[in-house]
Amino acid sequence: MPVGADFQPVVSSIAAVRQTWLDSVRAGDTERLASMVADDIVVVHSDGRCVRGRDELKADFQKGFEAFLIDQRVDSAEIVLRGQWAFEISEIRTKLTPRTGTEPKQFHSTTVVALRRQPDGSWKIRRVLGLLD
Repeated sequence: MPVGADFQPVVSSIAAVRQTWLDSVRAGDTERLASMVADDIVVVHSDGRCVRGRDELKADFQKGFEAFLIDQRVDSAEIVLRGQWAFEISEIRTKLTPRTGTEPKQFHSTTVVALRRQPDGSWKIRRVLGLLD
């Protein structure tokens, strides 16, 4: 990634998107998550299952939040900027605690997120690719 003062505000903005996403997942806030993505969002889960569009993503998250408390932590992240696009590659630890009271499951993945800058300067998530280790 290019280094310089011009890029620091962009990197900070994307880091804020990441933190809001993590906070929203922890809180089970489907509406806030949906507000962060583009209408044509595509998420490819580590098992190859695809979720397309904001409504399908909301339903997918709602199903997950009904079954689990979800806690995700980013171990490291790299951001690559290309024009109006930003690509973030992150190492993520996820803990799924079943609401049934059974033992939590933990796993590690690498996630690639493509964000597009909006006309107002904000960023929307357009694509997510999860790769389970």
